[in-house]
Formats: sequence, C-alpha cells, structure tokens
Amino acid sequence: MRKIEAQTIQAIRDLFWLPEYSGIYWRSGNMEVYQAHDGIQGTYGYARVIKVELHGNVICKIWPADEVLEISDCGWRTNTTKSRINTILSCLCGDGTRFPGVYQKAGDWFFSWNTWTDGIPWSGKKRMSYALNADNWTLKLAEKKAAVRR
Repeated sequence: MRKIEAQTIQAIRDLFWLPEYSGIYWRSGNMEVYQAHDGIQGTYGYARVIKVELHGNVICKIWPADEVLEISDCGWRTNTTKSRINTILSCLCGDGTRFPGVYQKAGDWFFSWNTWTDGIPWSGKKRMSYALNADNWTLKLAEKKAAVRR
C-alpha cells in the first residue's frame, strides 16, 4: 500500500465520524476525499455521501447510512486506478484474508469476490455493501503508514 492510499483510507475513516462536515476533507497530489449532503437531515430524501476522486474523476462513492459503496474506473483502466480501487475494497469489504477486487488478465479487467479467482468481466462500475471492521489488518496498515498525515 502506498502512503497516498493509506492517507486516503484515513480520510474516509475520519469522515465516517464527521457526519456534519461538508466539503473537501483531504487532498494530496491527484487524490481528493470529500463529503456532500443531499436533502435535509432527518427527512426521507436525505443522503450523506463520501466521494473519492482520482484526477478529478469519482472512483468511489460511499453512503454511510446505507452501508453501500460504488466503485468505478471512470473509463480510465490504469494501474493507478486499479490500485486505488483495490485499496478501498480491501479496507472496507475485506475480512483480512480475502477481499473483492479488480484485476487484469491478458489485457482485460475482471472483478472477483474472492481475491483474484473466478472473476467476472469488469463492466467499469460496481455497487456493493460493506462493513467497517476495525480489526481489518489492511486498515491497521493504513493507520501506520498515514501516521504523519498533516
């Protein structure tokens, strides 16, 4: 895990505990993490969403109230995009030993629920549920790497 990926994960985790915050929370190089609110809090149409951008493209949206996240390559199938997506998935959707992810084989991208086995062709976007597990070793690694964040 790269340091910028660890800092991204830390920013996402921070925003889970800051429901009232709106705007850009963290920015470094080509990465940006921010939170937005739609509607009026306490009403049916209210939605809080945490977004992760890479080069100005939203590669991840997280709805904390619904425990749902959406990942997207935004049409940029690069190693950097794949690495950022996989880091987010390993931290939010992994159980410590297995996690869903995107991988490349013979030039084609695939999505797998079981760490690079039995993949299905990657459509460019995927929505799934997550569970924030504080004992996840990837989260602990992110905490160590991002220790001197600001």
